[in-house]
Amino acid sequence: TAGFAKDFYHLFRSQWSSEPMVHLLPMNWTDHKPGEQVSVWAYSNADTVELYLNGKSLGERKFDAKTTVSGARYLETTEATGDDKTVTTGPYPGSYTSPNGSAGKLHLTWSVPFQPGRLVAVAKKNGVEVAKDEVRTAGEPYAVRMTPDRRVTKADGKSLTFVTAEVVDRAGVVVPDADDLISFEVRGGSLAGLDNGRQESAENYQARSRTAFNGKALAMVRSGQSSVITVTARADGLRTAATTVVATGGRPGLPPVVAPAPAPRPTAAPAADASYSGTRTTIPAAMLDGNVSTYWSNYYLKRATALLPAVSRAHAMDWVSLPVTGDREVSSVRATFLADTSHALPASVVVSYWNGRAFVPVRDAKVQWSGNDVSIGFTPLSSERLRLDLTSAAPGTDHGFLGVSEAVAGR
Repeated sequence: TAGFAKDFYHLFRSQWSSEPMVHLLPMNWTDHKPGEQVSVWAYSNADTVELYLNGKSLGERKFDAKTTVSGARYLETTEATGDDKTVTTGPYPGSYTSPNGSAGKLHLTWSVPFQPGRLVAVAKKNGVEVAKDEVRTAGEPYAVRMTPDRRVTKADGKSLTFVTAEVVDRAGVVVPDADDLISFEVRGGSLAGLDNGRQESAENYQARSRTAFNGKALAMVRSGQSSVITVTARADGLRTAATTVVATGGRPGLPPVVAPAPAPRPTAAPAADASYSGTRTTIPAAMLDGNVSTYWSNYYLKRATALLPAVSRAHAMDWVSLPVTGDREVSSVRATFLADTSHALPASVVVSYWNGRAFVPVRDAKVQWSGNDVSIGFTPLSSERLRLDLTSAAPGTDHGFLGVSEAVAGR
């Protein structure tokens, strides 16, 4: 909704654009654990892509040149993709097969053990580099960076300039999970609206502040009668940013500075949260309602379609979080887990606390199990929120899902 390019946009570019390009997924090369296996994809309209991690080559991957029955040329791998259960015979069982008799993927794939730093994709045609893309590990949020989509507009009172605000670290890398509240001030024009691309957001599009989503927010700025428009973005604890746009036909000078309306307070964090909830009836809030018959669960079932089989596979890991009430002093957390035909007790539970910027592990954690109940004590600390990182005992199965009926932080 904000016009920010999503990954699929780059897939379309790779198929429909002749300008050399390559695009890496995931765009977030920050929120992974060292050594964690990450599936890395590359979309490209070049036949070969070589991947580098911190300067070391992880090997080349190649597309095959193919032709549709109508004579159009395209690039695709040649492999069984496992995306069509109706195909039971032929060279690619379980895979969609094109009318030209071929199967494969429109992207190249590597499995990469995560390591902080720079992940670079180099696209080549006939062995010559034609395009490059990279993702970098971000540090702590440091500043807001602003980029207008144009530097010149018309002073007609209606022309729009779209200004992207990004939360970046000291090296200028976008912080992918930043959700800072950014307040905007416009001189020489007016603020037409704000967005961040988060479709489920309930924030007011006409407000003067917007939380960043994936580290980004968008200000839509309407021109006025002045020849210069200045847009300023501020966020608590971050370096302020400003940018200017020239408006042709406008009066020289800027109007008097008008103090912006007070920025609204950020929306309160949910009482309970989770990385994933399987259904509408198993939401995180059910962990705090005092009713053991209601619960949070990451169980899901995607029913079979005409082309795809049913899918119900436990995630390897998910997390839940809960508030620390009262004076926010806490030294323990208790939780009751589900154990039934779909749910299993977690293989491990790791407790972290919110330090104002990130979740960090508690110290001296001692875990005690009693049936389906776990009690974890740790060095006393002060925080507003705890998080439980839960590891499935049977990932990838239909009986390794996780469920929590009650969770309580205590002293």
